[in-house]
Amino acid sequence: MISFEEAIKIVLKNARPLPQVETRLEDAVGRALLEDVRSGLEMPPFNKSAVDGYAVRAADVAPGTELGSLGLIQAGDEFKGKLPPRACVKIMTGAPVPAGADAVAMVEVTSEKDGLVKFRERIKKGANIALRGEDIKKGQKILGRGTVLSISHMAALAAVGRSRVRTGALPEVSLINTGGEIIPPGARLGKNQIYNSNGPMLAAMLKTDGINAAPVIVRDDAKKMKAALAKALKADIVLISGGVSMGDYDLVPGVLKSLGVKALFHKVRVRPGKPMFFGVKGRTLVFGIPGNPVANFMAYLAYIRPAIRRLAGRPDYAPEFKTGACAAAFDPRTPRRALVLSTVRAKTEYLLAGVSNNGSADILALAAAGGFTMVKENGAVKKGAKAKFLAWL
Repeated sequence: MISFEEAIKIVLKNARPLPQVETRLEDAVGRALLEDVRSGLEMPPFNKSAVDGYAVRAADVAPGTELGSLGLIQAGDEFKGKLPPRACVKIMTGAPVPAGADAVAMVEVTSEKDGLVKFRERIKKGANIALRGEDIKKGQKILGRGTVLSISHMAALAAVGRSRVRTGALPEVSLINTGGEIIPPGARLGKNQIYNSNGPMLAAMLKTDGINAAPVIVRDDAKKMKAALAKALKADIVLISGGVSMGDYDLVPGVLKSLGVKALFHKVRVRPGKPMFFGVKGRTLVFGIPGNPVANFMAYLAYIRPAIRRLAGRPDYAPEFKTGACAAAFDPRTPRRALVLSTVRAKTEYLLAGVSNNGSADILALAAAGGFTMVKENGAVKKGAKAKFLAWL
């Protein structure tokens, strides 16, 4: 049996980044950028009006000044020639400022009648003009290699003309649920059957990482399981929930061995999730999680999400442990590393408190929690002490 930290280390060592791909901007959020993006143009590409108003020579305008208007410049239009002294031209936001003008008076401080525009305020030179190149210079680095792309990056990429960027590839995931008693939610529940809660939960967690994977239910039959797993092994990651312990119908480890999967560990000194299996076949990563929902949830946060991010080339692939203050004592009394379901409240710091639960199958306790507080082997954490927790909220 290996330690929790060693299990994470083995998983990440074997999660080798996939080849880069060209990704459309609308699909790139959450991906790791694998190139430096530089601008081939200036932004704005011309001096443009920042408001709706009148382009003027600032020296011509004082309170009570009246100037003749020479027309209208809309965004995308252009004023022919040069604005002469003692004249103005109406201009819309985003339109190019005409040559000769050095300021834009907001429409709110003007009034127009019969082609004459009256100004109620003095205007400063340069007012309300966005200068060419003031946001982005030609050749300027917009985003660097390794950036994890967020929605706030999309406008900058589009503004410099990029419709696609080179990013890490998301892995293909096969999601298998084992057990003769489980059926899909929404189906008619028969005698001695339960609804598949792990499958939809894991599928939803994968979805938050940009991966679509529909759960496949496989009965505890060696022949059927071998056929299903042989097909699943074509993916980059195989995620199996259930069937990995030591019972008579825990067939997964043996079937995987017969399919050429090399086991790298099978037990981890952690609670929940002691019977965790991890193996490889070529570049395919195989995770076997004990069937309890809390163990599934923890395993995804600690092993599977980090592996997905590592495969996708993200630099922030390590499990996300934060530090909080314990609002109550944690005393799990176990020789294994304990990850205790906890509520997480954010004030000036995170406050952690244990969630009463009936073990790794307690789904309602999981729903009430916001993190796993980590307690060392044979250890405890006193009220008020600091502790690390594995976050998901």
